[in-house]
Amino acid sequence: MDMLPVGTRYQRTHTITQAEINRFAVISGDTNPIHIDPVVAATSRFGRTIAHGMLLYGYIRAALRTLAPQAVQRTQTLSFTHPVFADDRVTVEVEVIERQATTIRCAVSVARQDGKVACGGETELEIRA
Repeated sequence: MDMLPVGTRYQRTHTITQAEINRFAVISGDTNPIHIDPVVAATSRFGRTIAHGMLLYGYIRAALRTLAPQAVQRTQTLSFTHPVFADDRVTVEVEVIERQATTIRCAVSVARQDGKVACGGETELEIRA
């Protein structure tokens, strides 16, 4: 049970492209113009297109899978605090903050290149053999 002790971290950086945002819009069916239409997005409070929150979550989920491939996700909380724009470089981070016999609790976040956290929360994973 020494696997994934408290303090274990996994980090990955990635540049979010407009092409990824567009593909996610098609796959998810969320074609809100704030994500895919630069002309409409330019008139929004953000001034340009933004990534879907669930696209960011997808990168968190991939990080969790890398950290603990044998685990099943049981719960997830997320707060979305800053937008991620096309061509932003983000850092996805997962850190084990609590360990029990068959579960781990992790802090998760996606931070922009300017250091602002775009989304963050906690997840609980059940470790399976």
